[in-house]
Amino acid sequence: MKQFARERLRLILLIYSKQTDTLMDVIFQNTKQTSVTSVDREGQYYLIYSEGHVNVDDFKGGFNAILEDVKQSSKISTVIIDIKKVKSTPLLGRTWLVTSYLPELYKSIEGKLQIGVINSDSFIEGTTIKLLVTSIQTMGLDLGIKFYKNAEEAKKALTETKA
Repeated sequence: MKQFARERLRLILLIYSKQTDTLMDVIFQNTKQTSVTSVDREGQYYLIYSEGHVNVDDFKGGFNAILEDVKQSSKISTVIIDIKKVKSTPLLGRTWLVTSYLPELYKSIEGKLQIGVINSDSFIEGTTIKLLVTSIQTMGLDLGIKFYKNAEEAKKALTETKA
């Protein structure tokens, strides 16, 4: 079973990596490997990938890994959040994201932050995420949040704007 999980994780990261023979650096993963945060230092973006029902610890763990990496001198300011297969995220996690995490990340990033979201296929979760983004935008934070149909589209749009 662990071998299957490792292979699945490797395939997920291969999809997002710039070249299929280069793996992204994993900076957070939960024990079930259903929440993974990684970084492509060459491509200059972070990727948060989650699926299923995400708990508070996994939710915060993935985002905090990015903040810690940024604080340790990373100049990366692009984040792709792939939650297409997510069925639910915790209310406490979403509240923490808006009130604490995003303002701190915004201050820590040098330059303009860009966030690409591949929204959930779940109608309820997808609607919740859209409302969350609207709330963030009304706070006046310029987070450059845009929705994309898939990760390839997000990666192309967000990383080509830097070239």
